[in-house]
Amino acid sequence: MVILGLGNPGKKYCNNRHNIGARVAEELLKRPASINQKWRCRHFLANEIEISSGYAIVAVPRTFMNESGKAALGICKKFNIKPGELFVIYDDVNLEMGILRIKRKGSSGGHKGVQSIIDSLGTEDIPRLKMGIGMPQPGQDLVEYVLSDFTEEEKNMVEQMISQGATAVEIVLNQGIEKAMALINGKGKPV
Repeated sequence: MVILGLGNPGKKYCNNRHNIGARVAEELLKRPASINQKWRCRHFLANEIEISSGYAIVAVPRTFMNESGKAALGICKKFNIKPGELFVIYDDVNLEMGILRIKRKGSSGGHKGVQSIIDSLGTEDIPRLKMGIGMPQPGQDLVEYVLSDFTEEEKNMVEQMISQGATAVEIVLNQGIEKAMALINGKGKPV
């Protein structure tokens, strides 16, 4: 399985709400695991890690969010995997801040990065972890909101959410998506 944490490249965006998927990918790389191989490809960066009893590839796009499909397609070709073997992590404004949801498939829900992936791979059958970032304030522009950094008041919750997201991915890898869905999706309150 290849884990793809979505986000925009560059330091300017690293703490944006839109980059929480990439931050979960980074958290996975910090956990006790050995990195066996690295790839620097045109549309993505990837690391093969030994995690618990198996191996996984953790990747982040080198494209901007709206072109995430280029990274996803490049990953599928490079590692010879099907869309169902790609696990995408991304922000979701339709979920309350701190809520995590794992799904086997589904529409983009208006997320342009996910829509790019669906369009590029030609299917909605892509497993995913959605990370709740909440809705913007009334009158606040959605694009400005997702490209804004988390507030100081939100930082503790965000760090907990990133840690829980990485743990959720580990559960998917070690116990399967069904077990992860049962454990993660049952939590109706934020972290």
